[in-house]
Amino acid sequence: MLARGRASVGACRGLTGYSWSVGRVCSGSLKARCFRATELQRWLEQGGVDTAVYGTGMAKTVHELFDEVTKQESVLELEGGKALRIVNVLSLHILNSRGQILFEDEQVLPDGRSRRRNVPVSEKMVGDESWLAALHRAVREELSSALPEDYKVTLLDDSYFLRTEYSSSMSYPGLLTKYIFHRVRARVSGIPESPFSTVEPNEGGESASH
Repeated sequence: MLARGRASVGACRGLTGYSWSVGRVCSGSLKARCFRATELQRWLEQGGVDTAVYGTGMAKTVHELFDEVTKQESVLELEGGKALRIVNVLSLHILNSRGQILFEDEQVLPDGRSRRRNVPVSEKMVGDESWLAALHRAVREELSSALPEDYKVTLLDDSYFLRTEYSSSMSYPGLLTKYIFHRVRARVSGIPESPFSTVEPNEGGESASH
C-alpha cells in the first residue's frame, strides 16, 4: 500500500523515486518516509540540479523552494531520473481604458535583490485552487495597495486559455519546470493609467513596479 507523507512536512521519499509535495502519495513506492527541508538540496543534486548558484543573482534559495512546495504552490517529481518542478500559474492580462495590458516590470525581493520581470500579472496557484479564485487573490495581494477600496474586477468574455510549456526556471536555475498556464483577460476599475509600484502584503514585503 502506498504511504502518505505528513502535510506538516510536505515532502516524501520512495524506494524507487522521489515525489515532493504536501499530503500526496509518493509515486512508485511501497514504503515511504518524509523528508525535512535540509535534505532537499541533496535531492536536487541527485536529480541533476547544480544548486551552487541558488541564493545569488536572480536565483532564489533552496529554502525558498522548500517553502514553495510546503505551501502547495508547486510539486517536485523525478522524471527520467531528472528533477521536475510542476507549477500551475494564473496569467492575468489586465486591460486599462486604452486596451493596454498591465506588465510587471521589476520585482524587489525582501533581501534587496531585484529581478527584471516584464510579464503580465502572474500568480502561482495553490493546491486545488481554481483559476477564478487565484484571479481574485492575485489582484488583492499584488495590486490592492494601488487600487481604491471599492475596486471591481470584470472578466472579459471567452478570454480563458490553457497552455503548457517546459522551460528552465529563472528562480531555480537548472531545474526544469512544467508550467501550466491559465490565461484570462479582465478589467480592474481604478487601475492607474501610468507606471506605479506596489508592495505585496507578505512576510518581508516584496515590492513590484508595473
